[in-house]
Amino acid sequence: MKGQGILGMIGQLSYTKRAEIRQANLARGREAHTAMTDHVDKDRWARLESKEIEMMKTWKEIGYNDEEISLLREAWSINVVGGASREDIKKSADLVKSADESLHNRLGS
Repeated sequence: MKGQGILGMIGQLSYTKRAEIRQANLARGREAHTAMTDHVDKDRWARLESKEIEMMKTWKEIGYNDEEISLLREAWSINVVGGASREDIKKSADLVKSADESLHNRLGS
């Protein structure tokens, strides 16, 4: 904007006009930021969903049943979402362990 001379022209306007322009620019910036964060969130969810579907297929091929897969999905969701507390991470490990134990008990290995 400085290179185009817009800032100089805005500086020559009255205070009320400059304030209106500034408020309009702030509103457009907020709208653009909200649109970008929504786009990023939707893209992230789509990638995580496709990854989860792939992992469910892999777990099914390994031999996990639906109940065990639900435990593994819960553990995976805890690990994927950032900011998990130490207790959440421990819960995730316990869920994986119980799913593995269930699989081994069921298969008799």
